Amino acid sequence: MQQGESTSMYRRIVKTTGMLGGVQVLSILCSIVRNKCIAMWLGPAGVGIIGLYNTSIEMIGALTGLGLRQSAVRNISRTHASGDGQALAFLVTVLRRWSWLAGLLGAVVMLSTAPLLSRFTFGDDRHIWGYVWLSCALLFNALTSGDQAILQGTQRLKQLSKAGVAGNVVALLFSLPLYYCFRMEGIVPSLVLSSGVTFFFVWIYSRKTVVRKVEISWRETCKEGRVMVVLGVYMTVSGFLTTLFNYLFVGFIQRTAGAADLGYYQAGYAIVTRYVGLVLAAMATDYYPRLAAVGDDPDRLGAQMSRQIEAALLMLAPVVSAFLLLQEWIIRVLYTAEFLCMESYFSWAMVGVLFKSISWAMGFVLLAKGDGKLYLATELASDFCGFLLNVGGYYLWGLEGAGVAYLLNFVLYGAMMWWVCRRYYGIRLGRSWFGVAVWVVAGCSIVSTGYRLATTLSLSVAVGCAVAVSVAALWQLKRRLAL
Repeated sequence: MQQGESTSMYRRIVKTTGMLGGVQVLSILCSIVRNKCIAMWLGPAGVGIIGLYNTSIEMIGALTGLGLRQSAVRNISRTHASGDGQALAFLVTVLRRWSWLAGLLGAVVMLSTAPLLSRFTFGDDRHIWGYVWLSCALLFNALTSGDQAILQGTQRLKQLSKAGVAGNVVALLFSLPLYYCFRMEGIVPSLVLSSGVTFFFVWIYSRKTVVRKVEISWRETCKEGRVMVVLGVYMTVSGFLTTLFNYLFVGFIQRTAGAADLGYYQAGYAIVTRYVGLVLAAMATDYYPRLAAVGDDPDRLGAQMSRQIEAALLMLAPVVSAFLLLQEWIIRVLYTAEFLCMESYFSWAMVGVLFKSISWAMGFVLLAKGDGKLYLATELASDFCGFLLNVGGYYLWGLEGAGVAYLLNFVLYGAMMWWVCRRYYGIRLGRSWFGVAVWVVAGCSIVSTGYRLATTLSLSVAVGCAVAVSVAALWQLKRRLAL
C-alpha cells in the first residue's frame, strides 16, 4: 500500500471514530438524563416497566428483523464502490421493501402475542393495549434500520451522525413532558414517539442518498433480497446464541453466589463493553462498509485490517490506561463504594479489551465476504469457549476469575480468527500492527499489575507506565497522520 494511501486511511479512521464516538457519547448522556428523570417521576416501578417493554421490543425485533441492518450494508457498500448508480438504486429499493416487510412482520407478531406477552411479563391483562401500540415502534425500528444501512453502506457517515444527534435530542425533549404530565400512562406513547422521531430524521437524510428511482417487480425484490436475508439470518442466530450463553452464565452466578455478586459482575461488564466499547462501536460504522467494498482483494483486505488494528490499539491505549489507573474513582462516580469489589474483574477485563479490538477487526472479514455459515461456526465456537471459561474462572476465583476468562476468551478468539483469515481467504496481515500490539498490551498489563499490587512502588510504576503508554500512543498516531 502506498504511504499516502496509508496516511489517508489513518486520517479517515480517526476522523470518523471521533465523529461517531461523539454521537455515542451524546446518546449515553441523553440516556442518563432520561433515566434520571424517569427515576424521579415514575420511581422504581416505572423504570422496571420501561425495561420490560424495551426487552420485549428488542426480542421480537431481533427475531423478525431478519438481520437486514448489518447484512444489507455489505451489499450496498460493494455496489456503491462499483460506481453503478442504477444497480445502487435497484438495491436500495429492494432494501426498503424488505424493511417494510420486516417491520410489518414484527408488528403483526407483537399484535398477535400481546395478550401472551402481557400475562407472561406482567402476570395480568392490563398491559395488552400497551403492547398493541408498541407494534408501531417495531415498524418504525425496522424502517430506521433499513435507512441506516443505506447511509452506512454509501459512506454518508456525516449524515448518519446528524440523524443520530437530532433523533436523540428531539426524542428526549418530546418524551420528558410525556413522563412528567402522564407518569405511568406516558410510557407507551413516549416509546412509540421516540422510535418515530428517530425514523423521521434518518429518513430525512437517507432519502437524498439515491435520487434515481427504478421500477422492479416483487419477484425481483424477493430474489435480490433473499441474499441479504440469508446472511442476516445467520447473524440473527449468532446474536441469539451469544445472548443465550450470557443468560446461562448470569443464571449460574445468581444460583451460586446470589444477586449481589451478579450486580457487581453486570456493573463491571457494562463499563467494559458500553463505555470503553463505544470506541469500537464507532469504528465499526465506518470499518465494515469500507472492508466490504474491497472484499474480493486479499491484499487490500489485509492492509485495511492492519491499519484498523493499529489505529484501534493506539486510540484505546490512553483510554484503557486511564480506566485502569482511575478505576476506583470511576466506579465511585458511576455506582457506589459498595461496587469497588469488582476491581478484580475490571483490571483483567480492561486488558482483554485490547485483544478484543484485534479479534474484532479480523471478525468483520467474514461478514465482508458474506460467509454466513463460517461466521456462525466461529461465533458459536467463541461463545461456547467463553461460557466454559467464564463458568470455570468464576467457580475457581470469583469475579477475578471472570475477568481472566474475558481476557483469555478474546486471546483465543483472535488466534482462531487469524487462522481463519489466513486459511480460508489467504489474507496476510502486515507486520507493523504486531509491534504496536506488543508494547500497548505490555504497557497496559504493567499498569494493571501495578494497580492490583497496591504498594507505593507498584503504584508509582503504574502511573509512570500509564503516562508513557498514553504519550507514546498519541505520538505514534500523530506521526501516522502527519506522514
